[in-house]
Amino acid sequence: MIKMYDTVEARRTLDPKYMTGYLKQAQWAENVELKKTITDLYKRKGYPIRVLDIGVGEARVPLDLAEIPEIWGRIENYTGIDNDYDILLTAHKNINEKNLFIPKLQLKLHDARCLDSIFPDVPDIKYDLILCTYFTAGNFVPDSYSFEENADISDLDIKNAFQCVFKPAYDLLQIAGKSVLTVYVDDKNQNTAKRQREFYEKCGMKVISKPTDPFTATKEGFWSLRFTEERIRELFDFVRLEDIKIRDLDRYNFAQMVIVKK
Repeated sequence: MIKMYDTVEARRTLDPKYMTGYLKQAQWAENVELKKTITDLYKRKGYPIRVLDIGVGEARVPLDLAEIPEIWGRIENYTGIDNDYDILLTAHKNINEKNLFIPKLQLKLHDARCLDSIFPDVPDIKYDLILCTYFTAGNFVPDSYSFEENADISDLDIKNAFQCVFKPAYDLLQIAGKSVLTVYVDDKNQNTAKRQREFYEKCGMKVISKPTDPFTATKEGFWSLRFTEERIRELFDFVRLEDIKIRDLDRYNFAQMVIVKK
């Protein structure tokens, strides 16, 4: 599996200096919704919850949450995983720079396709909340994609790559637990695709996917899937329809949050 952030250009997608207004708005709205979800789960459970963050990156989300004691106190344990060693080093640096001592936060180098082995000594571990923020849910690249100009990929391969991560994630949820994903909207006018292209080109990458593809891919190995409501329900075909909720994160048809209840 390609590590998407191996290049300088790809790492720029995490740098606020390169982010567009749409992306900053999505992160802000995502943060608001996460706090609501954490509070709801805490109240329903009656005591602090366990959280798993798939693609924790530079630890932006746990650091934001930790700065609000009322929210952080509702979390028993926060485990963040990422398959990029350098990004996790940056996460530890960010924590140290804020002089935060966060014993309940664990950062682990781990491949999201192997969720059943995060803690091999604790095989029955379950989580109340599983996060996949800042569009990471659309970054799981099918092994069959060649990253050549206008390369083709089947819908089945896209589905398999997604479910390889999120089926096991669903299994790791406690009953009444939730998975929360932030994803790009695949709108019929392709406005999101245009905004993705502008963002990746601003970061110095070259887009190689076709405008009609449901994803944007770059020569540098970056991949980002867009989601229609139909695609969301197809990718989560192992979940009852009534347990899937979709919330818009803006009024621009750009970002949305998918909430899956077990």
